[in-house]
Amino acid sequence: MPDELTVRRILGDQPFAEIGRPVWAVADARHGCVVAAGDLGHVMWRGTGHWLGHRIGVYEAGTLRPRHVVASRFPVCAIEPHPELPLAAIGTGRYDGSWDFQGQLLLLHLETGRVTSLLSRSRQVRHLRWLEDGRLAILLSPEDKDGGFRKGFELAVAVDDWLSAPAGLVDPDDARHPMAESGLLHDPQVEDKLARLTGGRWRRRAEVRDLAVLADGRVLATGRHTDLECWDPSGVPRWALPADGEGSVRVEAAPDDESAWVTYRGHRRDGVTGRPVDRATAVRRISTADGGAVDCVDVPSAPELYATDEGWLALRPQGRDAHAALLLAPTHQEAARLALGTGRSNSPALRVRHSARLLYVDGPGPDGDAPWIHAIDPPGAHGPAALRALFPLRWDPASALQPWYGPALGLKHTLVHAGRAYERGATRTDAREGTYVVSRRLPDGEARWVHRTDKPLADLDGDERRVYVVHLTGEVETLDTATGEVRARHTLHAHGHPVTPVSAAYRAEQQRLVVGTVDGRILDCSVPD
Repeated sequence: MPDELTVRRILGDQPFAEIGRPVWAVADARHGCVVAAGDLGHVMWRGTGHWLGHRIGVYEAGTLRPRHVVASRFPVCAIEPHPELPLAAIGTGRYDGSWDFQGQLLLLHLETGRVTSLLSRSRQVRHLRWLEDGRLAILLSPEDKDGGFRKGFELAVAVDDWLSAPAGLVDPDDARHPMAESGLLHDPQVEDKLARLTGGRWRRRAEVRDLAVLADGRVLATGRHTDLECWDPSGVPRWALPADGEGSVRVEAAPDDESAWVTYRGHRRDGVTGRPVDRATAVRRISTADGGAVDCVDVPSAPELYATDEGWLALRPQGRDAHAALLLAPTHQEAARLALGTGRSNSPALRVRHSARLLYVDGPGPDGDAPWIHAIDPPGAHGPAALRALFPLRWDPASALQPWYGPALGLKHTLVHAGRAYERGATRTDAREGTYVVSRRLPDGEARWVHRTDKPLADLDGDERRVYVVHLTGEVETLDTATGEVRARHTLHAHGHPVTPVSAAYRAEQQRLVVGTVDGRILDCSVPD
């Protein structure tokens, strides 16, 4: 297709990236591989199935390139390669938080990647070992929490040919032997193992929450373990600010690209006292040259951030109590304090890129319907800063479709915004929920086109010609900005394996789309002119 995109390179790439936070790593010298397992964390995945955040990877011993990557429904508790056959027994499971222990016993073929689930019913598998007579000893959790969290029943299973072991052959209720200690359900030395295997190159990364591409080709990124990091146009890391707590959420580069604003959530700990320090109430401006702090703005609670391409910035505190939003001029000085209402801390902000206007969502609007899209008019020759209600977020009052707000593009005469949508009267988790992208005429909000899909949305960016819609499934849809027509579809991979995008940023003059993934990598993609 003429609109096809190409992954040119991967920033933050490293062996074992696919598994996220590692919990186990076991070398199998006989079959020339390393079996590693980990946790990618949580992704909000609604309406189209269930996202599995636990991963098991089989890596080549020499190159550490991924041979196979498979998803697990439950956390991995144990890995035991077969002493002779190209198989690994993998125990998974967890306490469900109320009463039961759930899990699976997986048999992974190290050469084909085939996975067989051996339990006939769900039960946590806490420990595994292959016996000299060829049987597999399994330590199973009790059925419920009354049986304890640190012990389990052992059951030894014999199979004539483990390579053809059938699914569901083990009944966990057959385990009625005296209880034994479970031991650790993770490898406490796993991070040291990965560092040794990679010659010290491995370091823990996590979701890339936000991205910005600067005019000179540098890339800024925020994440769970990073306040802000900067990548050179060549793809080499220039500097990084490690996070003390939960890391930063948003990055907004100033128009001159010399600094960038970052917002936070969660806590960090004071380096001297060790006490939690709430940095969610601070917004920092960071120098893009060296990562140094330029200034800091305190707000009552973690803020939503709205920006224009000219450098106007609005910081809107979230929470149940209403606080004035702070309006900053392009000079980074306070210009006004505005009553925008209470921020919706449980919903994503209307994040508008490339916009000449400060736009936000609030409600109710003039007709009593909620929510509405509003604009902030900065102070100027016309007078002080003012608020204007533009149009309802819902573009079709007669439709049962109820949209939620998310990423958006502020184009010359158009607002393109996207988010989840569900049918009124249905629950949020109803299967009818999906994703919408709509183009609205400014300033009246008339819908020009609507694109709908059942794929869960990750992010959106684009320009007057193309809109790039990035989904959590790894698919990128290229839409014609004028008509909404799908020009191309591309599924992103890294080293031949699917990825889960969570953020994206586009720079038109560089013909470049960068996509941040849940495992901490950044896919640097070229797009057609």
